[in-house]
Amino acid sequence: MTLDLGILLAVTAMLGWGIADFLAKIAIDKIGYKTSLVLNQTVALVPAAIFALLFFKMSAISVGLVGIIVLAGISGVFGYIFLYRGFQKGNVSIVSPITASWSVVTILLAFFLFGETLMPVQIVGIIAVLIGVFFASTNFAEFQKSIKKGSSAGVLDAIIAMFSWGVSYALLRPIVTAVGPIIALLFLKVIATATLFSWTGITKTKISIPSKLIFLFIGTAGVLDFLAYTAFNFSLNTQLVSIVSPIAATAPAVTIVLAYYFLKEKIVNNQKLGIIAILVGLILISIV
Repeated sequence: MTLDLGILLAVTAMLGWGIADFLAKIAIDKIGYKTSLVLNQTVALVPAAIFALLFFKMSAISVGLVGIIVLAGISGVFGYIFLYRGFQKGNVSIVSPITASWSVVTILLAFFLFGETLMPVQIVGIIAVLIGVFFASTNFAEFQKSIKKGSSAGVLDAIIAMFSWGVSYALLRPIVTAVGPIIALLFLKVIATATLFSWTGITKTKISIPSKLIFLFIGTAGVLDFLAYTAFNFSLNTQLVSIVSPIAATAPAVTIVLAYYFLKEKIVNNQKLGIIAILVGLILISIV
């Protein structure tokens, strides 16, 4: 068994996005999802622009690639919008596992678009990770209460986020291959920021700077988002989309663990089993 660089980078992306979502949730509860999202993506754009300008050169791109970049960027920011809105409207234990299923969409698209194939043991590992994500990010007691109450708040947002991210991450491979991980990230963050400012302008949403502590939370989440996205993009240089996607999608498990230690939220037995399933799945995926 060898643990290659691509898998390590995907794990890094998972940790970065998991911590970022934890910090973003705290900010969303205080200042709302629109302000939180605009600040998050604006902060993430800054290091992407600096690194791109200082250390990387722009490659020639075709008209077709421009279309792919725009589609990936817009679908990606839609994923953020509906995830953050889902967090504000609904229960995280319902929204998170649905959204985390973006990797299923990405894997299917990678198969049909790029013809990616996997070893049988890796397929078993991916299935274990996907099941683990659902169990680790779902508090079934709370889920049952919501079902009994007929609550579906945030579910539609989560489903839209799932499909939006599934498309966006699947389209990253040709972009990264053509222009490199950092320039690819710069394009996506420019599109995301421009879309968000246009959206808040059209909806006449007032964006104000929050308190220093909340800005620290959302700003740190933005930096972590940049680092996670960078790690994920670099992982595409060495591994299949079908392998790195389910690994990165385990971010909700990280968020749950952080909530347990810092917010004193309870981790139920099915969540513990989910985390174990994720670890087993990661080991199986790493067998190459």
